[in-house]
Amino acid sequence: MNQLVAVIITLLFLGLIISFTVTHKLKDRYAFLWLVTAIAGVMAAICIPLLNRFALWIGISYMPTFVFLVTIIFILGLLVRQTISLSKYSERMKVLTQEFAVMEKKILELQDQVKGREIN
Repeated sequence: MNQLVAVIITLLFLGLIISFTVTHKLKDRYAFLWLVTAIAGVMAAICIPLLNRFALWIGISYMPTFVFLVTIIFILGLLVRQTISLSKYSERMKVLTQEFAVMEKKILELQDQVKGREIN
């Protein structure tokens, strides 16, 4: 029964990700990552007995501990990836802001030159 509930929940998650992808709420860049994650969740829910055996084989006597460990490592990986993206976009925003300020200054200088010519 627990396995059935896990499969249903992970299939609902997969459906949600597909829905977000189709409606373009989730960009293609991230959609693939989340689709793979959802499919891995479905596979893990289907293979709970195998996960139990694998957890015992690597020395973890309680399989949910193994699942939480993998999940925490995955979430930390996502956080690092998002932080790297945020840092990159922050740097790009800084450069674009600086370029905009320079262009705005040049436009103001050109407007002043045009006004100066109109007066003379």
